[in-house]
Amino acid sequence: MLHGRIAEQARITRLLAGESGALMVRGEAGAGRSALLAFAAEIASDQIVLRASGTPEESHFPYGGLHMLLATTRPRWKHLPAQQRDALERLGEPEPESRVPGEPAWPGSPYLPVWNLLRHLAGRRPVLCLIDDAHWLDRESLAVLSFCVRRLAAARVVILVAAEGELPALQGIDELDLPGVDRQAALDIVAERRPGIVPQARERIVGDARGNPLALCELAAGISPAQVEGRLSPLGLHTGWPGRSRRADQLYGACLRVLPERTRFLLLLAAADPAASLPELLAAAGALPASELFSTAAATPADLEPAETAQLVEVRPAGLTPRHLLVLVAAYQSAPISARIAAHLALAEASPERRVWHLAAAALEPDEEIARGLEAIGTSPALERAAELTADPESRGRRQAAAALAACDAGQLRRAADLATCATRLSTEPSTLASAARVLATVESETGSPARAARMLLDSAARIGDDAMAVVMIADAIRLFGYSGDEGLAAQIAAAVWAAPEASRAPSQAARSGAQPTWSAPLARSLPLLAKVMAGGPLSGFSAIGELVEHTPALATQQAITATSLGLMAADAGSALRLTSTLVADCRHQDLMGLLPYALQLQAQALLLSGRNADALRQATEGLKLAGDLGQTHRIGHLSGLVALIAALGGDEKRCRAYAESSLAYCAEHDAPASAALATWALGLLELGLGRAGAAVDHLERVVAGPAHHPVIAVHCAADLVDAAVQADLPGAAVEPLALLERWAGDTRQRWVGAVALRCRALVSPDGEAEPLFTGALDLHGSSLASFQRARTELAYGQWLRRTRRRSEARSHLRAARAAFEQLGVAPWADRAAAELSAAGEASPAERLPEALRGLTPQERHVVFLAAQGSSNREIAAQLFLSPRTVGYHLYRAFPKLGITSRTELAELLRQSWTITPPAGTPRPGVALRA
Repeated sequence: MLHGRIAEQARITRLLAGESGALMVRGEAGAGRSALLAFAAEIASDQIVLRASGTPEESHFPYGGLHMLLATTRPRWKHLPAQQRDALERLGEPEPESRVPGEPAWPGSPYLPVWNLLRHLAGRRPVLCLIDDAHWLDRESLAVLSFCVRRLAAARVVILVAAEGELPALQGIDELDLPGVDRQAALDIVAERRPGIVPQARERIVGDARGNPLALCELAAGISPAQVEGRLSPLGLHTGWPGRSRRADQLYGACLRVLPERTRFLLLLAAADPAASLPELLAAAGALPASELFSTAAATPADLEPAETAQLVEVRPAGLTPRHLLVLVAAYQSAPISARIAAHLALAEASPERRVWHLAAAALEPDEEIARGLEAIGTSPALERAAELTADPESRGRRQAAAALAACDAGQLRRAADLATCATRLSTEPSTLASAARVLATVESETGSPARAARMLLDSAARIGDDAMAVVMIADAIRLFGYSGDEGLAAQIAAAVWAAPEASRAPSQAARSGAQPTWSAPLARSLPLLAKVMAGGPLSGFSAIGELVEHTPALATQQAITATSLGLMAADAGSALRLTSTLVADCRHQDLMGLLPYALQLQAQALLLSGRNADALRQATEGLKLAGDLGQTHRIGHLSGLVALIAALGGDEKRCRAYAESSLAYCAEHDAPASAALATWALGLLELGLGRAGAAVDHLERVVAGPAHHPVIAVHCAADLVDAAVQADLPGAAVEPLALLERWAGDTRQRWVGAVALRCRALVSPDGEAEPLFTGALDLHGSSLASFQRARTELAYGQWLRRTRRRSEARSHLRAARAAFEQLGVAPWADRAAAELSAAGEASPAERLPEALRGLTPQERHVVFLAAQGSSNREIAAQLFLSPRTVGYHLYRAFPKLGITSRTELAELLRQSWTITPPAGTPRPGVALRA
């Protein structure tokens, strides 16, 4: 499959669709010239296709290219005059010495015979001539082709030539230059050639190949399994290859072998460190003592002239630029191991920035000094190589655990798990075992079961003998409980808290002295209260979470993730936004790709809680794509549910259902109750927004107290269930979620949660008690970040005022609700507010009612519109919160005003009146009004 060549393919397709023409496809080696010629042959299956290709070996063989091009046409030569037939038979024979160079034709010349043969063939079917690697074609064949190109008009012959560089013999022919493929095409090529490659390795290949398809393919095929998993050094990728590139040797091996010794060694130095400057390369060559390998250590820029003359490299002060990346690959892999080691040692003396990497590349046995230098770098590949060069098992295990943690942060989960497992076999140090355990738990949570990961953390916390680390691991387990909801796990977490040493749960000395608490102090202090939540007790732990996230200064990334997760559990939108803003920036800046999908998910949740839906969708979508690249299957399932929830708010039914179904399909096969609850909530919120309250109750009850129950998500969607239950006239379904919501509001002490609880209480209260609850809710909302919830309170209050016939007061609240919903981009809710405004007697400025409908009351308009859509009286009654008899009465009153007698006439009347959509303020099917 061709990637990134859509425009070029279209150009060739247009060429073949015409009567005749010629085109030269020009590009560097590996740019895809041959692939485009193959594409042309494929789409020209009904044409006569002639092929030829140049080679260095035959470039001096007169008419060798023509001989190859016309070989399959020999049976048709009999139709040519005898003299022309003889000329074709002599193709490839030495030219007569008497021929004047450049003379177009003479008896026995192939110019006219070739042209006449092509015309004869084209009389039967169109002819396509494909000449590949024309820069290696003999000059005689090129001259004949040029002769034919100038005579192609209306001949039904297309000549398609592929070449590298200029071809003076074919001047004047249309050209198609092949640049490097774009980034997305390059990524696709690498993913196709090396499935499962980690994003960092894929990006490195794309950067090194500079858009050349052959380089992309060779690098993707050549890198080692360790490099596929992310073990990348700053040296050339080819320095870590386990084998050889035959293509590199075919293209450039012969050219390299004829170069002088010192030129070859300078190219080897450049291949060992492509980032080295020219002074560094010359210094490295000078640092190498004379030996059996190299007759002299002296090197000057003049030693690179043979490579320049052969057009293998361009020499600049910044370094050597190869004609093609495979030049460096061939230079490195053709050198013996002794020469490679010598090159790295020489570069270690000349390149201080990469000294330790070159020493590590040359090392064949443990070396503690090199290992310490690599450990100081701190990246996962450096730490892993440091462990390999470490003799002491305990130190090796410590370095492997550190490498595992860095690999995990980078999203290289398989490699991280392998390193952590090795570390546990070598080390007995508590800190090493704790780091390895956290890595293995992270891998399990992202690819398997969050509940199992949490139990792994609890088991390790009980064994490691490090109280402070145990507290952090228990907190991690609580965070993972947020994705599990497993009651048995909750009890195990609570038991672990009470089993922890008293000192780990007591305030630190700094806290007692009044200093700002550190991470460990508030975390340890909050654990006993959180344990009550885990054990199913009162929701008193959420206030402790609030204290925790408010009083944590700058945190390490993993700690910030835990703090943010707990902050979202406590409904603290402000703290969550503050923490996630820093968290996402840190992940990007520090290249913590493995943590970035989680950070983006948390930021999307905080943005959604704050009413910034469009921003939330953008972050969630980015996180979902990155999680897919990293193979974080659990994160994919959860983010799919989150995208579905955001789509539900906007009324995007197709997207909501697609992502929710994807999430639920994952949850059906994996332990991911939080993701299942989130996706189910999304479906319920979608139905609620579209006015299908009964269906919304069915979904939301599953989350609050049914098979999709999850304790954290249940409190967040409790208000939606109360709203749906009231609209569906199912007061019993509102009792449990309202009680849960009020307990949550009392514990979190978040003003917006208290406001939502008051609104929901007002919805189920008698009219005489509702108004103080509504006004109290609006007071609590204040300038809260939760603008969506405030708009819903304005809507609910406006609906109540309209139903109690206080229409003038209702309109101000309904206007505010509609404006807020429109600003948030939540169309179904904006429609509902507009419909309520219309029912309250306010026509939208954009509304232009048809003449026939202007005599109807707002309620009559709503009824007749739904009736015209085919809804029965009972269905209309359910949507507008009326009785079927009242619906019948409205239709009885409306039909004479409209001059009709049946629903069929009504549907036709509205179709003629509104050719596209009903006016603003008229509810869409499913947008309910409370009478």
